[in-house]
Parts: sequence; structure tokens; C-alpha cells
Amino acid sequence: MNDRLVTIASLAVLAACLAGAGFLARSIASQRSTLQLAVSMEGTAGMPPHVALATAALGTFRGLAVDMLWARADALQDKGDYFEAQTLSQWITALQPRFPKVWSFQAWNLAYNISVTTYVPEERWRWINRGIDLLRSQGMPLNPQDASLPMELGWLFFHKIGGKVDREHWYYKARLAREFRELLGDLTGGRTASEAVDRFRVIADASLELDAADGDADLRDALRLLEEHDAKPDEELVRMLGRATLYMNSLDAKIRLGGGLPTGTNRDLLAAMRADRRLAAAIFEKVVPHVQRRVLLDRYSMDARIMLELMEQYGPLDWAHPHAQGVYWLERGIALSQATKRRERINELTIVKTRLASLRQLTRSGRIEYDPLTDRLDILPDPRFIEAYERGMQQAMLLTRSAAGLSAGDFGMASVEDLLKGYSTFLQEATVFSYLYGDEDLAAGCFSKLRTMAEEAGTAEQPMYSEGLQGFLILRMGEVMQVDVSNTRQFIDAMIQRAMLEGLAKGRIDTFNRFMKLAFNVYDRRYGATVPDAKYVSKEARLPPFPEIVDASFESAMRQSGNPLLVRARIWAWAPEQVKTRVWSRLAEPLAEQCRIAGLDPDRAFPKPGGTGPAGRDGNESRRDTPDEDVPVERSRLDAA
Repeated sequence: MNDRLVTIASLAVLAACLAGAGFLARSIASQRSTLQLAVSMEGTAGMPPHVALATAALGTFRGLAVDMLWARADALQDKGDYFEAQTLSQWITALQPRFPKVWSFQAWNLAYNISVTTYVPEERWRWINRGIDLLRSQGMPLNPQDASLPMELGWLFFHKIGGKVDREHWYYKARLAREFRELLGDLTGGRTASEAVDRFRVIADASLELDAADGDADLRDALRLLEEHDAKPDEELVRMLGRATLYMNSLDAKIRLGGGLPTGTNRDLLAAMRADRRLAAAIFEKVVPHVQRRVLLDRYSMDARIMLELMEQYGPLDWAHPHAQGVYWLERGIALSQATKRRERINELTIVKTRLASLRQLTRSGRIEYDPLTDRLDILPDPRFIEAYERGMQQAMLLTRSAAGLSAGDFGMASVEDLLKGYSTFLQEATVFSYLYGDEDLAAGCFSKLRTMAEEAGTAEQPMYSEGLQGFLILRMGEVMQVDVSNTRQFIDAMIQRAMLEGLAKGRIDTFNRFMKLAFNVYDRRYGATVPDAKYVSKEARLPPFPEIVDASFESAMRQSGNPLLVRARIWAWAPEQVKTRVWSRLAEPLAEQCRIAGLDPDRAFPKPGGTGPAGRDGNESRRDTPDEDVPVERSRLDAA
């Protein structure tokens, strides 16, 4: 009887345990999924047979295999055997694709270690791109809730491409500029922040599906036109149109070749588009934005709507700029980190500070001017991002002071003091740049914040702060404008802009000459005739002749709708005749259009150099110049690509 009771009791306990295990299994599985601890069988295709077999057969022992491979990869990395370490890390990602650290290891190895084993810029760029694509197209889709991978990707854009640690960094910047100029065009150059946002909004609002069966006759006919000329509504079409636009606007192409279109241009299609404005409009307004949005999503894993939100928040982000790309991925990292349940593993402070550093660099170099013929790249300051940095800093402070706080990983929670360490340096640079670019009110505001911080720190009696704005500028301008290639170009452009705003706009030729002389002296010391055989690290870093720099800065100022039209008219009235003559063909029409909108007489505000009527506004010169006479493509339409 006792044995029977024990058996019954044991069976009852066993049944209760099984029922409890079954009840808890669902909860445990849910937690494993939430914490990203679930093991997947993905990623075995193309692996060596013995590794694929281990993936299928090892089961719970797969973690041991990963540990062994990881230890071996670390040892090879320490020895400098980067290629073999890369192979092992590929096996690790196949065995354990939900292990974010190995994806970061692979990408870093490709971009930083393997890339520098070659001295060929094209090959280096190819390895860096492989590292970027590994994170963007493989690591992040397999670990969609992990914040560390977007942070790693943002760092690659910020440090490897946007920084100067690599001798070929100018080449990388030029390649990225070409890639995104072809795809999106120049959305920010010569436009206000709101105009740049509105232009990108067309892409963000475009349909992800291109359906000509919904009764849209224009779209249907446009697709038929593409088919008739062996073209498809795809990335190749958009890049072809983008390249044509780049070459049509290329100053180097006009000077060296007299204009022209690049190899691979579908000339018959462009001619047909010029002949039928209705179908050209359908292509540029419906087909092109659709393809741009799809390519951003499918190839670059970038959501155009999120990109638009960032432009609305921070200003005219130029997606051809590495720091703009960095801001996108760092923002994604912050959002994911704030939503994760294991925030203590993530150093959110590093992500936030890198984002602030990216915004600071956009203040120093947010304007990109790229010429496709010679791969010439100008990176210039953009004071519009001063306010963007301020907004980013305010947001970071709010995060730090919120109930959730800002994690600093192993160092606990971050404090506001952790953010302020770089704020003073930023304000010093912002004061100088805003002053040089003519916004003295903004410069005074930045300097006031600097003084307040100095008073709180007990250092307000230092000459840098006690001598006022002018004294600060005298002491700090030279240090902020460090003497290297990129900052030399920035300094020259800033001096030319200042010469126009403080000299020509006010009819003060002496002031104009003073700033221009300073700009030329800086140029001549580094690039002048005294060193005709000077060698450069790469052709992308070489500056054009000084008159071309003057022309580019003058044209940019004339196009900037942020400058009042009457101010630009005064600059035009006092500007040297030879400068106006060189840029007239490119400025006549846009200036005339802006005058018409403002109700001004364009012949009075911006008379043609030489005293005759402006080109494009009389019966003899009404036709716009085109770089290729047999393919007269409308530039405004191509620029929309």
C-alpha cells in the first residue's frame, strides 16, 4: 500500500512539474526573443561543408565552437593575420548570426586593417565599402534591435571617411560625394534650409511601388518612352541622369572640354525627353523620386522618411557628406538603445557625443562642392549647422536629466558635465565661423555663451574672454583656422565671403581689397608660383587656381537666397567686371527669376557685364547654353534627379 501511494504521489509531482515546465516554456521563449538570445540556423549557405555540418549538428554545443573560433580569430588578429581572422569571423557569424560583436569585429577588420594593406586608393575604398555593407546589409537586419551596430556604422562614416586618419581620406570623401550626387543630385547647394528640406520631401513622399495601371496616363506613357529607348525605371536610369547633370554643371568640363556628357549617357532618351516636356516631367516627378526612395531603402538600408525628419530637425543635411551619413546611423543607435531592456551594456554617451561631433564637423565642413571630371572636392564651412549643434546638445542634456538617464556603459549613468567638455571648443569655432561668414549677431551670441561658461568656471578674467568679441577673434582665429588643406580652403572661402558682405555690399572697396588680399596671401603661401612643383597626397586635395575659387565663392553668394536680394544687388554693382563676366552665363537666369518674384527690374538690379541687356532677357540671347548641342537637355529638370 505504501509503495502504491509513493508511486501515485511521484506521478502527481511529475505531472505538476511537466505542467509547470510547459507553462514556463512560453514565458522563457518570449524572454529569450526579447533579449535576443534565440539561436538561428540562418547564414549557412556557401559555408565550408564541415562548418555547415557543425551548424546543423552541434546544437547547444555550437556556443563552444564559436568560443574556439573566436579565440583563434583574436590570436590571428594580434599576429596581424587579418585575412585569416576575417575568414574565421565569417564562420562565426554563420554559426551565431545573433552575436553583434562579431559583426563589429568583421567590419572593423575590413575597414581599418585589411584596407590599409594595399596602397591603391580604389582597393582601399573597396574594402571599406565591404565593411560598411556588412553592417548595413547583413549584421543589422539579423540584429534589428541591437544599438551597437548602427553606432559602429556611424563611427565608420565619422572617423574613417569623415576624419583624416587615413592618407587616402580625400579619395573616400570624393567617392562618397560622387555616389550620392549621382543618386540624389545637389539638394542643398545655394538653397535655404527649408528649400533643401522641401526638395528632399518629394523623395520621402514618393511611392514605393510604381504602378502604371492606376489610370495615370502620364506615367504609363513615360514608362513606354523609357522602354522604347532601352531604359528601365531603375537605379541605372537615375544615375545616368545624375551623371549628366554633374557634367553639365561642371566648371572643369566647360574649361577643359568645352562641355559635354559622360560616357554611357543615353543621348537618344535625353533628346526624346527634351522633345516631350510632358513625359520628361513624368519621369522627373514620378519615376525618379520613386527609384531614389527605393534605392535608399534597398541598397543603403536608409529610410527616406527618417532622413527627412533629421533634415527637419538639424537642417540641410547633404547626404553626400560622410558626417550626414554618420548622423543618420548614430540617431538610429540612440533610438534603439533607449528602447532596449539591457541599456547597461551600451555606452549611450559615446553615441550621443559622436553625433554631436558629427554636427560640429558639419559646422566646419557641411558644404560640399564636387566636380566629377577631375574628382575635385571642396569642403567648406556651413554656419547653418551651429543651431543644429545647439539643438543636439539640448536634446542630449534632456536625455541626461530625464528619469531614464543616459547610460555610459560600465561607467554607470552619464552627467551633464560629460557633455560640456566639448561644448566650449565648439562655441569657440562657431564664434569665428559665424563672424567670418557675416553673421555678427550669431557670433556675439556664441561668444556670450562662452563668457557665461568661463564665469561659471572662474576663468572669465583671461584675455580671451575679457577683451570682448574683437579681442577673442584676434586671439583665436588663427588657432581655429588650422593650417592644413581643408581648413586653408575654408579660410580662403570665408575671407572672400567676408570681402563681399563687408566690402562690396557696403561700397567699401578698401575693405574688399583687405579681405581679398588676406585670402590670396594664404593661397599663395601654400599653392602659389613659388612652389610650382609641390606634391600633394592625392589629387582630390589639390585646390584650383585662385580666380576659380573666387568665381565659385562669388557665384555661391549670388545664389544664396538667404542673402537679401538688394544686398546681392549691391554686391553685384561693386564687384569686379571680370568676375561678373566669368559667372554671368550661369547666374543670368536664376537672378532674373528671383527679381521677377521680388518685383524688381532684373536689368537694373543685375545688369549684364559690359552694359548691355542681360542674356536670356532679349530676343537675341533667349536660349540657354547647353554643354552638348546635339542633346540640349533642360538643366533644371536634370538637377531634380
